[in-house]
Amino acid sequence: MKAIAITPRVPNSARVVDVPEPKVTNDQVLVRMIRAGICGTDAEINSGAFGAAPPGFEYLILGHENFGQVERVGSRTSRFKKGDYVVATVRRPCDCLNCAAGESDMCLKDQFTERGIRRQHGFLAEYYVDTEDFLIAIPAPLRDVAVLLEPYSIVAKAMWQAWKIQERMVWQPQTALVTGAGTIGLLAALALRARGLQVVICARSKKGTLNSMLAQEMGATYVSLQDTPLDEISKLLGNRVDVIFEATGHGPTALKTLELVTTNGIVLLNSVTSASHPVTLDSDALNMRMVLGNMLAVGVVNANRKYFEMGVQAFEDFSERFPGILERMLTLRVALRDFSSDLFKRQGVKTTIEIHPD
Repeated sequence: MKAIAITPRVPNSARVVDVPEPKVTNDQVLVRMIRAGICGTDAEINSGAFGAAPPGFEYLILGHENFGQVERVGSRTSRFKKGDYVVATVRRPCDCLNCAAGESDMCLKDQFTERGIRRQHGFLAEYYVDTEDFLIAIPAPLRDVAVLLEPYSIVAKAMWQAWKIQERMVWQPQTALVTGAGTIGLLAALALRARGLQVVICARSKKGTLNSMLAQEMGATYVSLQDTPLDEISKLLGNRVDVIFEATGHGPTALKTLELVTTNGIVLLNSVTSASHPVTLDSDALNMRMVLGNMLAVGVVNANRKYFEMGVQAFEDFSERFPGILERMLTLRVALRDFSSDLFKRQGVKTTIEIHPD
């Protein structure tokens, strides 16, 4: 079968390859891939920054944003049947306490594997197999947007944890700032708007891009950092920023958000910042305002099954509240045979590889 693979730690090695079709055991499901999304993580793996092949392999099949259809089940007692739509979670557990509790996203030993990233092949292939525990059933009406469920699962986790943490007090958030208007940023803005918050989303791009138009259509205010410095954005929210969702991939911006959140607020740090951007800050002043203001900063990465299931419910809600927005985020569709490494350069909002289009 055809797949897209890289040679780990070798820059720009992504290519279409022929690999053996996976075999199904009694406790597994064979899934026919419909499409896979490409994101910044895939681009960084292709750059050679990280990524690890499964034991015994010299290559790693890419792809963690996935959507497919059940082709065959290995057990007569399976809850799935041929034709069911599914999305697979990404991380696979080790034997630590949290992994054993179904929370591999909170792994204690750093011995987990991740499909398409770390020691397990991913989903950018014609077929894959997995056990049922890692498959999420997708309602047919969501089939056109379900490839966005994996990135949204991280947003769902961030929202659930933020509101859970803030049960420490009476908390009635009214305003939110999202830094970064890529896929994750737009999905976070959707989640915050669905909760009724006034949302400002900022990025470097000028107004008039699709990202900015989608932000405005969901009722958020889009701000270009070319026009308005980050320091001044809080004025648009009445100098009150209850929630910040950071999704720029830029370390200095992530650090700056800690200075923008207001009393009793929470900063959700989502972006991975692999580049080097040294900055100078007044550490005592930052520490003082966070302590005296009861402010929180929380790192959020990956998601377990619970958050994927929350995402399915959220997507059904978004389809009613914000019709068409999720569909319009899928801006470039490319057939598997037409793959090229140029696709790792950001183009529109979300690029998908169409493997077996539905």
